[in-house]
Amino acid sequence: MGQETAKDTKYALALVTLQGRENKPKIKKPNKLIHDPQVRDFINKQYQGRIVPVF
Repeated sequence: MGQETAKDTKYALALVTLQGRENKPKIKKPNKLIHDPQVRDFINKQYQGRIVPVF
C-alpha cells in the first residue's frame, strides 16, 4: 500500500458530556454555538474543503 499522508486521514470531532449534564449552561452554550449556520459558513469559507462541517 502507498504511504498515507495527513490529508488522506479523516477525523471527527464532537462535543460530548455525561448523561444528565446535557442541559447545563456550560454544555448548552458551546453546543448552540457550534451548530450555528454562521460557524458552518466560516469553516467552509476559511478552510475551502480541508475541513468539512458535518453538523
